[in-house]
Amino acid sequence: MNTLGAHELLELHEVLSDAIHGLNTLKLYRPHARDRQLAAMVDAHMHALTMEYNEMVQMAHRMGGSQAVPMRRSASAAGMGAGFGGQRQAAFQPTYGLHQPQPQTPASGAEDIDDVDVAICLVNCHKQTASLKMKATLEMAHPTLRSMLQSAANASANMAYEAFQYANQRGMYQVPTMKDTTTETFLSAYGSAPSASQANAQGQPYMM
Repeated sequence: MNTLGAHELLELHEVLSDAIHGLNTLKLYRPHARDRQLAAMVDAHMHALTMEYNEMVQMAHRMGGSQAVPMRRSASAAGMGAGFGGQRQAAFQPTYGLHQPQPQTPASGAEDIDDVDVAICLVNCHKQTASLKMKATLEMAHPTLRSMLQSAANASANMAYEAFQYANQRGMYQVPTMKDTTTETFLSAYGSAPSASQANAQGQPYMM
């Protein structure tokens, strides 16, 4: 019996298609990772994403949403890798500012792809899929499916940040900053909103 709405089927199909594209992309980049830590991280992320993909496919079939599953691939039973990389992120201090950045250009051939390309690809793939999964989460009516996709979005966000940590610590992913005066001017443009009690005391209408 089909227990999913049309919009849920369409969103789930987009997420699963993106999962296939993401895994295929990482498999193409994986042989170009020369640093052991980077290679191990790519392997761990691919494993977690494969487990997640399989669980989504299983869920779709159980709920009568087999139409959402791309016809290119079947799936087997697996568990989900949510909350990836949460412990390491707490102690991380990002490096801000540009430090002798080098001009970037597309590689002239596959042989020119190196650790920098692999790390940035990992960050960007996870950022894109996290956004897609969270967008799909907001469209889900079924609570179990909504919870699963929300956990998947969080897992992708965590993996994106772990990859960013690696790249940032090695100067591969630099974070531009503004001048102090510009930052102060920008942030000082916002003030605190009055609380409900303050608004009532001043005779201003307050609506919940």
